[in-house]
Amino acid sequence: MAVVAIGSVLNAAVTVKVKDISFIDGLKENQIFGYGLVVGLQGTGDTRRSPLARASLKNLLKNLGMEGEEMTTANTAAVLLTARLPAFVRIGDRIDVTVSSIGDAKSLEGGILVQSPLRGADNVIYAAAQGPLSVPRIAGNRRQVLTVARISGGALVERDIGADIVTDNNINIVLKEWDYSLANSIIKAVAGKYPDAKPEMTNTGKIRIHIPQGISLPEFVSSIENIEVTPAYKARVVINERDGTIVTGGDVKISEAMVSREGLTVVIKDTGGKASASYLKDTATVKELVDSLNVIGASTSDIISILKALEASGALHSELDVR
Repeated sequence: MAVVAIGSVLNAAVTVKVKDISFIDGLKENQIFGYGLVVGLQGTGDTRRSPLARASLKNLLKNLGMEGEEMTTANTAAVLLTARLPAFVRIGDRIDVTVSSIGDAKSLEGGILVQSPLRGADNVIYAAAQGPLSVPRIAGNRRQVLTVARISGGALVERDIGADIVTDNNINIVLKEWDYSLANSIIKAVAGKYPDAKPEMTNTGKIRIHIPQGISLPEFVSSIENIEVTPAYKARVVINERDGTIVTGGDVKISEAMVSREGLTVVIKDTGGKASASYLKDTATVKELVDSLNVIGASTSDIISILKALEASGALHSELDVR
């Protein structure tokens, strides 16, 4: 497992903009979906085996005024379409579409989606999708999925969607990940810049901010979003078992413990000494542990298993998020 180290000033306070860790209540994406047919496949479709795809193809040809015998071809596939509508989307905007086979098609590569409506949860049509499919290429040894494709800009928005972000002359900030310390920092920063805004936390966890007189809404929202605060999230180690990625903060602590796995023994002990390949001082960090294991050539699976064992024993002082 390769490790890339990026130098930084130890314990330096990192500030982030409010807009990078939160969003304005009312400004949200909307999910839309639909059903469609992909044509032009090179014998990798599912029409011969799927009654749904055959019926859809028959209805499509009927709508085009061509009724006749039922067609059985392997060049067509039934698919499910999904997309997201951003806030303040307008008629004529284009959005990306994800196309997924819902039958037993072998591949969607080279296919073309026939015009298909995309609906919201309210069953209203918000966009129409059509166009050639693109199957992403995956490098390395990972297995490529040929039954999921994308159409970049493949859906045309047919209905405007507004956003109501002001309630009783107030806006509400919603943190992407709730944290009391971070909410308190934002409240203090806003109060320091706009005393008349009277920021406060609601019982739903939102930060309510009053819009002062003499300032336009765009200017006020922009100013609030660009306020910088210092985040203080709880410790967390994130592991992706599929590709072996481990992400952690540099100060996630590990207390005294011993882990043995397939002949590899890791001892974390109160020594006050310098960390080595198999011997780590008390309150060592996850970074020190991973660095030491990399030195002795431990595999990614070994490192992940050791972190899981430390978390199960209570020696890992952070949340372990395995995906």
